[in-house]
Amino acid sequence: MDQLSYYGRTDQGRCRENNEDAYLLERRGQYIIAVVADGIGGYEGGEIASYLACKSISDYLKNTPGKDYGGDVLRQAVIYANNAVVSQQSNPRLSSMGCVLTAVLFDMEQHQAHMCHVGDTRLYKYKGGVLTKLSRDQSLVGLQEDAGILSEEEAMSHPRRNIITRFIGNARLDWNTNYMMDLSFPIENDAQYLMCSDGLYDMVASAEIMEVLAQESDLQQKVELLMHRANLAGGKDNITAIILEIKKII
Repeated sequence: MDQLSYYGRTDQGRCRENNEDAYLLERRGQYIIAVVADGIGGYEGGEIASYLACKSISDYLKNTPGKDYGGDVLRQAVIYANNAVVSQQSNPRLSSMGCVLTAVLFDMEQHQAHMCHVGDTRLYKYKGGVLTKLSRDQSLVGLQEDAGILSEEEAMSHPRRNIITRFIGNARLDWNTNYMMDLSFPIENDAQYLMCSDGLYDMVASAEIMEVLAQESDLQQKVELLMHRANLAGGKDNITAIILEIKKII
């Protein structure tokens, strides 16, 4: 028998005047829908874009006929969210708004997960003392870090760290677009899946993230501790984290 637990939270951080991050964490039958979004484009616009993207994904899945979701449905939901953000850009106050996001649909019955990713939010898997990044940063510095050109320490302090190459709201997308990163993977027992914004991983190195995930505490405590450590390191950005864990119970 499997035991499933999950928890998410967002925090303003110590330096920002508002929170442009948003997250979605819902269960619908055999499915867990998890999204972390980080707004861009100004004080009000980024906040609206991240909220609208999460709400649009939720609404799209809620209104999708039938009970069987999959990678294609999640992909369509993210495209729908992108186009919803674009449609609001006719408002002059919101003309430059957008967000980056990572969306994951966990199918607990099939033990399969589907990710759709745009930008530099992240999805990690932690199992057996190893932290693996499953998403790829669509940013100038992230691409260099993934390629081994920059170390994690160099990337965390790089002056061009926040320059992204793709984001939700850049332009309208059709259903056949390859703009997003798609990934399907098996859900593993005794693994933790961490989704987060750059407000966490820019402040807390992967070794310290692993130290928190390795602790024998519940997921709420782990998320709260990650938030605390990001703020302790400066809290320079909004911080959002979701952890989902599946344990095999004999």
